[in-house]
Amino acid sequence: MEILTTSTSNQSFKIIPRVDAGSPTFTLYDKSQRKTSTVSVTSSISGGYMTLTGSFSLKEGNQYGFTVKDGSTIIYRGVIFCTDQTNLDRYTVNSGEYTHETSHDNEYVIL
Repeated sequence: MEILTTSTSNQSFKIIPRVDAGSPTFTLYDKSQRKTSTVSVTSSISGGYMTLTGSFSLKEGNQYGFTVKDGSTIIYRGVIFCTDQTNLDRYTVNSGEYTHETSHDNEYVIL
């Protein structure tokens, strides 16, 4: 899973494609709205990794599926999650939604 932000400036991430592609096609699928769009990306290959750079229009908290194609051949499929949170080790989708029950003392009796 790739983590990107809501920023509309260029963002980059690395993938390991099935084959090398000179000018790949990047298709983004918004899972919440069920819409597909093509995003213009640039690619570079170094050490077996393909770095994709593009300007994405993403919404906070949404997941997106994406495919990278070389012509009609799919060379990579993946998932993008969009968040502006910076401390990803402590990221939680339930932040502030769960409240701890304090009305019971959690004691029990063994007979």
